[in-house]
Amino acid sequence: MSDERINVPMQPELPHLHAATCLLMTQFINGRHCPKLAHLIVQQLSSLLTHPELEQFPDSRNMYQQLLEHWQKVTALLLEHQAIGQRQSQYH
Repeated sequence: MSDERINVPMQPELPHLHAATCLLMTQFINGRHCPKLAHLIVQQLSSLLTHPELEQFPDSRNMYQQLLEHWQKVTALLLEHQAIGQRQSQYH
């Protein structure tokens, strides 16, 4: 039998995903209010919600779902404001 390793795609550990998401939200709260960062937060929260380990923690899943809905709204608002700003700059 050969000593080759099988490359199985592994999901990041739940605590690492949580920590990375918290870091992104902290950056946003500290003044980096850009749509790309908000979208990245939405992606991270989506990854958290689909993580297999989260099935064991329904309260956490509910919290992440609420956060996801909030950040989706934040992202939409930022994109709307950005589009309005771009339209206004075209007229000046």
